[in-house]
This record gives sequence, structure tokens and C-alpha cells, in this order.
Amino acid sequence: LTGKTEEKIAEELTGVIFKNPLTDQWENGDEYLSGNVREKLRIAEGFALTHPEFNINVESLKKVMPKDIGANEIGIKLGATWIPEETIREFMLDLFETPFYISRDIRVRYSKYNSEWYIDNKNRDRNNIKVFKTYGTDRINAYKILETTLNLKDVKIFDTVVDSEGKKTRVLNKKETAIAQAKQEQIKQAFEDWVWKDQERRENLVKLYNEKFNSIRPREFDGSNLNFVGMNPEISLRKHQVNAIAH
Repeated sequence: LTGKTEEKIAEELTGVIFKNPLTDQWENGDEYLSGNVREKLRIAEGFALTHPEFNINVESLKKVMPKDIGANEIGIKLGATWIPEETIREFMLDLFETPFYISRDIRVRYSKYNSEWYIDNKNRDRNNIKVFKTYGTDRINAYKILETTLNLKDVKIFDTVVDSEGKKTRVLNKKETAIAQAKQEQIKQAFEDWVWKDQERRENLVKLYNEKFNSIRPREFDGSNLNFVGMNPEISLRKHQVNAIAH
């Protein structure tokens, strides 16, 4: 249609259209520079190492990258499924001062199948005062309280009552529940105080959060390069109108 070669057209449209390195197809800039731009940047940087023609992709993607959200803007609490298992385990061992020879058996797992957190071998640390007094009670230890907290539930203590007919009924023990829930609040507060203290951990969590929740750029249509041949010259379209036409 233009009488020009594909190479010449691509050169003239540099920065307007982009070749997707995964599909080897040309895409409009509003399409290519949207979606998960962090993932696209990683891919473009990888291709650009051996194919310099993708450097324009790298430069353009960097310009539209969402601004990183800092630690002070991230609300983080126990039970957030994006926090790595190892980070929760590190907090648990640090707070409860779990002996090393026991810590090897106590693991933290998150199951994607049922969205549940699990702490294995919760009763292994039997002689730890922090587990049964400081952050736990005689009725429920700190590991179980932490597991319940990770699953976004309130700790509740029940007693089993047997009536005259031998029928068993579970009854909420309000006093023990209040004590256990106070311990639960202590653990929650301890996590908030602990999580951002270490600089390396802080940087890793901020990076992880931004990659998971701050990588998507909505598609923005730009009609500034459109020509409306045959349109009444007395009519001047506004910016949002030409963008809508491009859409």
C-alpha cells in the first residue's frame, strides 16, 4: 500500500509499533506497553542481550513502568498469601526462640489447593516458656495460635461438657478465649514490629509485592497520529475523542 519496504516502515514507526519478541509479531504501542509490563521488560531485556533491535522495547517499557510502592505504603499482616513461607518461619523461630535442634522439625507450609497455612509439629517444642506462657497458654500453644492467625481466624477455646445422659457438648470458655486472643494480638503486633526491621528482608518483600501487585499497566489509546481524511475541516476533535476513535 505504501510502496515502502517493511524495514523502512518499521524504522519510520519506531516507538509507535513494537515487535513482540515472543510472537515475532508487530503490535501497536498502546497494546505492547500495557498489561504485565514488568514481565515484558524481563523478556525484552533477555532478547536484547543478543538482539540489539529490542533495546527500543526495553527503553520504552522502562518509561511506562509503574512507580514502585514503598514499604511504608504496603499494608502487611500475618496471613497474607504473598508472603514467602520462609519469611513466616523466620519470624516464628525468632519470636519464640525455638531451639535449633527442634526448629528443624517445625515447618511452615502454605497450600494453594485450599488456601490454608499449616505449621508442622506444633507440639514438638514442649519446654519453651515463650510457647506456653509469653505467646501461648496452657490450653493452646503459640504455634497453634500463630497457625490460626495465619488463616485469618480468631482463637477460641472450648470445653467439653457431659450432661446427665452422657451427651458431650462443646462450650466456649470465655475466660481462656480472652487470654488466648490477647496472646494472638501480641503475635500480630510482634510481626508488624519485626517484618520491616531487617533491610535485606525489607527490600525483598517490597520487590516481591511490586512484582505481584504493581506490574499491570492499563492500556491507553493514543489517537494523536490519526488523520481523518474527508472529515469536515470546520470540526476539531478533542483529545479524548481521537483517543476513543483509536480505541
